[in-house]
Amino acid sequence: MDSSTRMTLYGVLTVLLSTLVTLGVAETVLQILDRPKPVISGWKTSWPYESEKHQLGFRGQPIRYSDDDYVIVFLGDSQVEARACAFEWMPERRLEFYLNSVGKKVRVFSLGGWATGTDQQLLSLKEYYQRFRADMVILWFTPMNDVWNNMFPSNVPDDRAPKPTFWLKGDQLLGPTEMTGQPARETSALRLVRLWRKTFPWPREREWAQLIPAPYSPLNEYRGHAEDDWQRKLDSDPESLQWENFSTDKHNKMLYLTPRSPRSQYGLDLTRKLLQEVEKIVTSHGGRFATFWVMPNDVMLNQKTEPAEVVHVLNGKYFKTSDAQFNENMDYLLRGLNTFVVPLTVALWRVGPEDEHLNEHATDQIIKDLAAEVVNLIPGRH
Repeated sequence: MDSSTRMTLYGVLTVLLSTLVTLGVAETVLQILDRPKPVISGWKTSWPYESEKHQLGFRGQPIRYSDDDYVIVFLGDSQVEARACAFEWMPERRLEFYLNSVGKKVRVFSLGGWATGTDQQLLSLKEYYQRFRADMVILWFTPMNDVWNNMFPSNVPDDRAPKPTFWLKGDQLLGPTEMTGQPARETSALRLVRLWRKTFPWPREREWAQLIPAPYSPLNEYRGHAEDDWQRKLDSDPESLQWENFSTDKHNKMLYLTPRSPRSQYGLDLTRKLLQEVEKIVTSHGGRFATFWVMPNDVMLNQKTEPAEVVHVLNGKYFKTSDAQFNENMDYLLRGLNTFVVPLTVALWRVGPEDEHLNEHATDQIIKDLAAEVVNLIPGRH
């Protein structure tokens, strides 16, 4: 080896060694500083007031009951959390009021958080049973987003906000990816790797898209009449559809799209398995399980008066929707479960023009009618 080659090799080794030393020092400093923190998976509630949270961290009254109380757990998402309702008028309180007013002795406690699907609700229920009992669990099912919430490993619109997620292998339910409150599964022990991923994020759904079936395939051409309502909404408010991804089936119209996509079928099968798992856990603890969903009156009217199928145009693509497809999906999803459909009869039910959560008056109407359905499931006082 001549001197020129030795000098080149020496230079390369020096650079490599100095680089390794620099990386080692940087890793050590980050370890000492405990930075960056791991990305935590999942969430419970967005409610900011600690005084209105119970022992498990959800918005709701403290979990306290006597031996002769009939205990109901109200499981669900932001409708159960009920940000639009005063604390004393949350769904749990109104259900407790209506049931006790007809002679029951009931306590109702909430496990409800914004944007949670059946997956995180299942994990919350498991946590509840580690410390408390429940004679009945009522799950408030939200058709427009619960199914796609379950399909994906992160929140919207930024798919880097991870959440615990289950998946199907054949007909077997597997998971979760991690538990609520734990570091995301892909979190590295090396702080430099965490820093790299924080700077250059790796969306979870890039991996997930390869694991689940294909989404709905819209038409490139359509010769009939196509509604432009979706396009007008996007054009008038470009941020209005930021929460919905029509290319992946991660949107609130998914259950209406026809024909049912392979990904929709997967989402229905996954959600059905999760609901059955909730029921299994409840019954294993000696309780009763029921679920319900809310159908607005205008939806019921539309199903009677609007065409059986409607085509919507969005960004040059044509999406066919069908009320019959929605009804078929819901029947498939909830078949065999103790389910109530509660009509929403309050005319002005929205929190606001851009917020489709129920306001306080609508919430009270729904809970009053729900109480009339479940009261006969509760044994009389001894």
